[in-house]
Amino acid sequence: MNMAMRPLAYYAHSSMRQGNQIEVPIPYTIMTFEMPVYLSFEDIYEFINLQEINVNCILVYMRYLEELCRINGQAEKFAFVSPTLISPVRTDIEDAGMKERADSLISFIRDTPKGRLYLVPHNRGRHWVLGVIDPWEDLVLYFDPLRDKKRDDFTS
Repeated sequence: MNMAMRPLAYYAHSSMRQGNQIEVPIPYTIMTFEMPVYLSFEDIYEFINLQEINVNCILVYMRYLEELCRINGQAEKFAFVSPTLISPVRTDIEDAGMKERADSLISFIRDTPKGRLYLVPHNRGRHWVLGVIDPWEDLVLYFDPLRDKKRDDFTS
């Protein structure tokens, strides 16, 4: 276990029981509306042990990163895009789903200030990747920790 995870592991084991959840508010800057997400003991255990994590863990981590950016005076440089904004909407017609996701993303980043980068986590199946979008430079960077080939649904 990573040393940075020990406090979280201690909290989960000492304060949480099976079935208990932690409520974490997610700000409108990530979701386009404010909402809470809930982390269970199982979610925390999977995160600590580097197992497959769900979208709630990603949202809480994004909230943490956004807070760090704010504290360090970099809130205007980075914006976080909820994976739920670009998740597959329709599975019956794949191209229509891609168009809907692209339209959602375009609406979110429209009228962005110059220099702002958008961090976009994406999960298509059982694997998280990260896109970084610079709309002013017409640039999309794709980061894949497993170095899989690019996925058409993210890069099209």
